[in-house]
Amino acid sequence: MGRRLQIYLKSTLFAIIFGILLIFPAVFQISLVFAEVEMREFASFNKPVGLAWTSSEFIASSRNGETKLVTISLDSKTVKPFAPSFVGEGEVYIALSHGKAGFPEGYIYVSSGNSIYAIDPSGSDVKLFSTPYEAMGLGYIAFDTVGTWDNLLYAVNFNGLLWSIDSGGNANLLVDLGNDLLPESIVVAPEDFGDFGGDLIISLEMGRKVIAISKDDPSQVTVLAEFPGESPERVLVIPADSNLYLAKYEENVVVEIPANQFSDYVGGLVVITEGEYGEQGSITLLLADGGVITIIKMAEGIENPHFEGAVFAPTSAVSTVTAVMTVQALSQNDLLVVGGATVAVVILVVVLVVTRRGRKE
Repeated sequence: MGRRLQIYLKSTLFAIIFGILLIFPAVFQISLVFAEVEMREFASFNKPVGLAWTSSEFIASSRNGETKLVTISLDSKTVKPFAPSFVGEGEVYIALSHGKAGFPEGYIYVSSGNSIYAIDPSGSDVKLFSTPYEAMGLGYIAFDTVGTWDNLLYAVNFNGLLWSIDSGGNANLLVDLGNDLLPESIVVAPEDFGDFGGDLIISLEMGRKVIAISKDDPSQVTVLAEFPGESPERVLVIPADSNLYLAKYEENVVVEIPANQFSDYVGGLVVITEGEYGEQGSITLLLADGGVITIIKMAEGIENPHFEGAVFAPTSAVSTVTAVMTVQALSQNDLLVVGGATVAVVILVVVLVVTRRGRKE
């Protein structure tokens, strides 16, 4: 082969590779940011919804027409009925009392339809506890575990009504968030979470955002992050040395994300978005520095995930299991990068082969 042809082919190859790098630099950077999220299958049972950690085992709700409660052992091998007299309506979420503000320690509070039920730690005694608003079902319940909201139980109706509930079951309307936003999760931010420390954090599934309600003035609402085209389902505080457990409703499993993936973000928030109506899902971290919120994507572009309940549990208590799944979201741009890189490699191989043949001739 003539030397001019060799030079021409090499120049063409380098031009193509340079063009790919020039056109897609941001995509290459994004691909490096979104590392794989390791999910280990922890337990399998029918349609998991709510999840709670009791310090010795998990309690979960399982939906199959009617909704029942189950316990999951530390090694995940034993799933058995809990509080057999309880039959829930719809999505049942679980809040565990820490024994403050008059709530008996270890009692389990569960939502069902428009009401909340109190269950003793043994599961033998189930009582109607509170019905904040008879005309509308409840979306989620959670205790204030920080103390800035008086350690009370909090609940949201699907139409946006937010209630505080005392140990006697008396419900007080705290704020009306507005209709059609579908509040889906409640948690109190750690006191060192920037300017929003101690605030009540709520995810709005149809509002596509996560908001903070001021501990000093409940009428003051701040948007912490927006999720266009996604449905924020769950928001949790990230504790130290704890695995995240996440219910995957359609797949009939609870998965575990190892604590080491959160070790650099302790005290921040993790937001899990779902896509049961065709939206894409993501796992996002929110960190606060003063009034500035930093958003870090752990995974995005997860196709049609139907996530439900989620809870952290300490690594010191829970055995590690084996079956490992990997979630890596590839966007359209990522696929372009992969395709472009593949083309570049193919061209490189062709040029090297042709050049080598030319030298032999």
